[in-house]
Amino acid sequence: MHVLTGAPGTGKTTLLRLLGDDVVTVDEPAREILAERRAGGDDSQIEAAEFVPLLLQRSIEKYEAHSGLPQTVFDRGIPDCAAYAWHLGVDASDAVDAAGRYRHAEPVVLLTPWEDIYTTDDERTMGFDLVEVFHGHLVRAYASTGYDLVEAPRGSIEERVRFIRSVLDQAV
Repeated sequence: MHVLTGAPGTGKTTLLRLLGDDVVTVDEPAREILAERRAGGDDSQIEAAEFVPLLLQRSIEKYEAHSGLPQTVFDRGIPDCAAYAWHLGVDASDAVDAAGRYRHAEPVVLLTPWEDIYTTDDERTMGFDLVEVFHGHLVRAYASTGYDLVEAPRGSIEERVRFIRSVLDQAV
């Protein structure tokens, strides 16, 4: 079970869609949680103290549901919960502990902030300066939980997909 991670707007979702039918992709829980709130008519800002535990719970559920499936790639891993916690100024200890118990395959593919492709939407509202700050939290989260990160190169979508596929193929 692999992870494709990166700050918001780095192209994770687009790249995951293009990996191919032989790869099981697991959607990002943060976007799901926010979309579900809006679908339920709640447009208010979710409090960080509520969001981070909900994000961690959903991430663990997704991990357990996909455990043992070959060629599975998660749009964000459990360490991302620690990054969100640090970014939002709440306790990250549960997320760091969970990242030690629920391990993903290595290396983790990291997409770095890229202003040329960054856009906002209903769930992705932070400015690019905060995207770069969040990126730092991601690097810290994965490093502090013992993961090796490999940075995906910038380039065409096809080049980036080939790189991710090469990481998956090397792990097989």
